[in-house]
Parts: sequence; C-alpha cells; structure tokens
Amino acid sequence: AQLQHKLLNIHALLDYIEFVHPLLRTPLSHPLSINGNWMGCFTNSTEVCEALYFAGVPVWLVHSEAYISLTMNVVHSVGLTYPDEIVRAMYMENGVAKPFPSI
Repeated sequence: AQLQHKLLNIHALLDYIEFVHPLLRTPLSHPLSINGNWMGCFTNSTEVCEALYFAGVPVWLVHSEAYISLTMNVVHSVGLTYPDEIVRAMYMENGVAKPFPSI
C-alpha cells in the first residue's frame, strides 16, 4: 500500500508539472473542460478555486454560507458529514490511528 501511495503521488506530481502548473502561470481567458481522470481538490480560497477551475482541475470550494457572496454562482450546496466514529473505530489501536499493518 505504501508503494502504491508513493507511485500515485509521483503520477499526480508529474501531471501537475506537465498540465496544471503552466496553466496557473499563464491563465486562460476561459475555463478548460474538466479532466475526469483527476480527483481534484478542496479549498476554502476563492482565488485558488478560480485558478484551478480555469486550469480544468475538478475543485470544490468549502465555505460557510455566511462567506459566500451574492454574485457567486453555486451549482450545488452540499452539507458536510463527519464519519469520525467509523474511520477511527476501524483503525484505532490503543488510541493511535493505524490504517495499515506494519510490514
């Protein structure tokens, strides 16, 4: 699992260097179509959200309703859920989260 994690990180970094970074340095005047192969990201910064959106990265803006301006176009409002008890219960050993067994 750790090797797979490292390889996926390397693959993501190479995609970022090849596709996203150039578009962030010289932004386009219109957004690219979303790359469905990327998982995307969550951010609470409207500037980061807009830059990634124009680069074709799937992005979710996480904000309290109080901070959303009236001019912002919200397609879907989603409530956050916190499955802490599920995740922690599955991987806790003596109060320490250990999602993967030691090899």
